[in-house]
Amino acid sequence: MTTKSLPAYLQQVLKHHVDESQLTHDDELQGIIDRLSNLNEKVESLKKKIKVNRQNKEQEQ
Repeated sequence: MTTKSLPAYLQQVLKHHVDESQLTHDDELQGIIDRLSNLNEKVESLKKKIKVNRQNKEQEQ
């Protein structure tokens, strides 16, 4: 089962608010979305490293 990271979820919520015309898509919002995207990439990378480390530890036992 895969779950979304918090940054990915926040991006989804912001985009939903834009779609519902509750927020306007301006430069400030785009900057926030870009930073959340960057953070999400880092989170996903760390999740992969953790998964690999866990698999390696299981194989050692």
